[in-house]
Order: sequence, then C-alpha cells, then structure tokens
Amino acid sequence: MKTIVALSTPSGSGAIGILRLSGPNALSILADCMPQIQSWKPRHAHFSKFIVHQEVLDEVLAFYFPAPHSYTGEDVVEVSFHGSPYILETALSTVLSKGASLAKAGEFTQRAFFNGKLDLSQAEAVGDLIASESASSHRLAFRQMKGSISKRLHLLRGQLIDFAALIELELDFVEEDVEFAQRTALLKLLADLQAEIQRMLSTFKLGKAIKDGIPLVLAGAPNAGKSTLLNRILEEERAIVTDIPGTTRDTIEEKFKLGDHVFRLIDTAGLHESMDTVEKLGIQKTWDKIKEAQIVLHLIDPQATESTEAEHLASALREHAHDAHILTVLTKADQWQQAWDATWPDALKVGDGLTLEPLEKRLNRCMEESGWGSQSEDVLIANLRHAEALQATLAALSKAQMGLETATSGELVAYDLREALQHLGSITGEIVADDLLSSVFSRFCIGK
Repeated sequence: MKTIVALSTPSGSGAIGILRLSGPNALSILADCMPQIQSWKPRHAHFSKFIVHQEVLDEVLAFYFPAPHSYTGEDVVEVSFHGSPYILETALSTVLSKGASLAKAGEFTQRAFFNGKLDLSQAEAVGDLIASESASSHRLAFRQMKGSISKRLHLLRGQLIDFAALIELELDFVEEDVEFAQRTALLKLLADLQAEIQRMLSTFKLGKAIKDGIPLVLAGAPNAGKSTLLNRILEEERAIVTDIPGTTRDTIEEKFKLGDHVFRLIDTAGLHESMDTVEKLGIQKTWDKIKEAQIVLHLIDPQATESTEAEHLASALREHAHDAHILTVLTKADQWQQAWDATWPDALKVGDGLTLEPLEKRLNRCMEESGWGSQSEDVLIANLRHAEALQATLAALSKAQMGLETATSGELVAYDLREALQHLGSITGEIVADDLLSSVFSRFCIGK
C-alpha cells in the first residue's frame, strides 16, 4: 500500500497549514526532513525543524497516529507549518520526491472506509459535515457520521437476513417440501420493514432541505412585491424591481441564513393567465418550484388584488404545495388601510418602515413544527442515493410479500429478498460497486 500525502488545509496564506500523510512509510519518508525527532510518541506533539536541502524550511509541530488507531486505520502523520504558500508547496514537493504519492480527492476517507473505520453512509456524512452551512445541517451530518442511519439499517438488514437464510435453506430441501421459515411471521416482518422504510423515506424532503437549503418560494400575482421582499431579505439589490407587471420571467435563487437554518430563497414569475410564450414558461417553472417547496410565502398586494382573486390563488397554492407551510404576506403595508385584516387575520405584513422580524420568527416556527429539533434523535434521510436505495428496497420487499401471499415459488421469493438485502447493503457499503465508490469519494476535497 502506497503512502499518500496532501495539504489538509485550504490553499492560500493563513496562520497554519497542515500536511497529512497516511500509509506504511509515513515515518520513514519524513525521517530526513525531521531528524530532531528520534522517537515518535503516539498522539503527542513533536516540535522539530523541517529540513529541505540541508536548510531549515520551517519550525513545525508533528503528530503521529499509529495504525490502526487513526482516521484512516493506517499510520498517519500530520505536520503543522506556518501557512505560507511557499513553505507548504516546498514541503509537499519534498515529501513527494521522497516516495509519497499525491492523494486523490477523498482518498483519506476512502481508506478509512476500506479499513473498516467508517461505513459508506458515515463516509458520505464526513463530506456533508465539511460542507455544512448551518447548525441544523451540521447536526444532521454529525449524527449520520456517528452512525444514526447505519445502526437503523443494520438492524433492518439483520432481521431480513435471518428469514432470507431460512428461505434459501428450503431450496436445498425442495423435494422434501419442508418449510423452515414460517410464512405468517415472514409476512409480518415484511410489513413491518416496509412501514419502517416508508417512514424513513417520508423524512427525505425535510432532510434534503436541511442539507441543501430549505426551499422558500415567493409566490403571488404579478407586481405583488416578491422581488422587493427578496432584495430586503438578502439586503442587496439582487432582483430588478419595477412597477411593470411581469418583470420576473425566470426563477432567482439565493441562500440566506436565519437562526439555525439556511434557506434557499426562490423568487418566481407572477402567477396569472398569460398568452406570452416566455411568460407562460416562467409561470410553469413557478408551479414546479412550489411543488418542491418546504415553505411558500403567498404575497398579496391589497391595493392591486381583489380578495376573491387572492383566495382563488391561495386555494391553487394549497393544491400544488402539498405538505408545505403556506404563509400569507400582505405587501406594501405602508400604503394601504387595515381593511384586509378581517379577511386575512393571520397574515404577515411587510413594507417600508416595517421590520422583517415577525416574518423571521414565523419561518423559524415553521421549522420547529416540521419536527426538526436540536434534541431529536430520529433518523432523517438527506442523501438522494440513500433515498433511491430505500425505494428499490421497498419495491423488492413488496414483490417478496406478493410472492408469499400468492404462494409463488420459493426461488422467486428468495431472489426478491436477496435484491432487498443488496439495496440496503449498498447504503452502508456492505455491498458496493467500484463505480459507486468513485462517485462518492470524487466529491470530497483533496486532503480529506
């Protein structure tokens, strides 16, 4: 096994930069560069000069983590330099010249997976943890990295393996017509597994929203004030604002952080009947975004909109947004009287001179009502690959259940159970293809 090396800190100047090596020759490669260290004590800081061509490049601190008690499961050495680009580039070139190989993206974590330090879902969570932008996405990634999904899947898979083994055993005694697996118990297990997987899949919309940014759609009639509110929330002139209806023809998406969450704010084309080809495409895209939304802000300009028109649009939004939170927002509230308060008593109000604090509080309350709490220990599915594997597992279990109910051949039931086990195993990497590993780890940064 070759020894790999990479910079594990971002490029550019900084207070420190860390060079990480992993592999059987990590210490011998560094021996000439750090001759002051005669004996490497595990998990202790070693101070030394770093020598290149018989000259001192820098004074460093080095840490040694012997196999198997390291991140990768191999001998690992991390050397902290001053964060000069020249120092780091020179040190990296020197280590490469002494026999180390430059690590590929995600190769350290990939070795941790191969050496049994992490399963595949935990390894993916490492990448999500690095990319987390909010407290909620950090909690989600950290819980997955510590095995929240792995433990649940191991339990499900273990239950299924026991029965699948009995079905397979029956195939060896097909001429004796022996039943080792009780059909009633197996049907109950399949029903319980399907219910549990369905429950896990039901969390995917929220989990993906927390990981990638909660989709928050601004919707309403043309010129209702959507782009104005977008600019106010982002505190920049991101969208063009005019008095001409239909200015926005396409969606505009930007992220903003509020409390523990990152929202993906989406400005959309005004919803109305239009004969303009381009505007119709924009309106269709608006409805598509509304279907994906976690929260929809229905913006209404009381000066320009009849109450019946607003109610008709509110009904259409409820039909398209499914289980999303729909909040009514009365815009340009500094320009109209309070007569609409009776029609929309729970509506939020925005306008010049009015603070956005009530809106911000309502958004945070929506997330609390969605079931995402800082103390929640439940499993949330946030990875599309995991969701697809669970869907495939569900389909295989359904076929196995149908086979048992219709007394189908044991060979076909056994095949369906094997397929279900394979899909479940693909999530944690118990059953995995090389092309899947390449896809997963290629998205990591170099040095991790």
